[in-house]
Amino acid sequence: MSTGLRRKLNIDFTITNEPLEVYGAESRAFFIKGRGESMRHVMMKLMSYIMFYQEDLLIEASADQSHKPDLVRFNMRNEPLQWIDCGQTSLQKLDRISSSSRNRMTYIEIVKATLGELESYYKQADTRLANPERVRYWSFRDYFIEELDEILHGRHKITATVSAGHTHVYLLIDDRVDLRTPIHVLGSAPLPGVKLSPQDEPEY
Repeated sequence: MSTGLRRKLNIDFTITNEPLEVYGAESRAFFIKGRGESMRHVMMKLMSYIMFYQEDLLIEASADQSHKPDLVRFNMRNEPLQWIDCGQTSLQKLDRISSSSRNRMTYIEIVKATLGELESYYKQADTRLANPERVRYWSFRDYFIEELDEILHGRHKITATVSAGHTHVYLLIDDRVDLRTPIHVLGSAPLPGVKLSPQDEPEY
């Protein structure tokens, strides 16, 4: 599909995310492909919504900074707790986000489509960043994002489960289509759901 065409997804979710202790949460979310945006990017945002779901997780919300996250969570002072970027994120952009004084308490999630893309990016980023301990890198199995794109058009119901340890995501789409993927994760940051001591905020 041309990146110039608009496409809107209206998804009713039921999400169980075992690492985050979310069980059967119901949520409706809209994903609108902007001009110049690929559906591949939209699908990675949709999967990020599932993997990091909390009630306060926002899609395409401004962080009032020079860069805008794909998804974000804020604390009570409107500072980013969790910043999620999908697809193409330049190393310069990642470095600016992770080193900004406004993001000192922020965990940054970089989401790629495949393990090959993830490993290539991680090798460059991890040695370059001033604060690599606050960045996590995620991806899926090959062709998973493309398969999801072929299925999702318009309105759907998705029952999603993220397994303990962030090892897999299982999707049941419209009570008839099963789709699943392992989750690959790299980086030295603790996984979401790991309770930290107060001095190591933010906590999940």
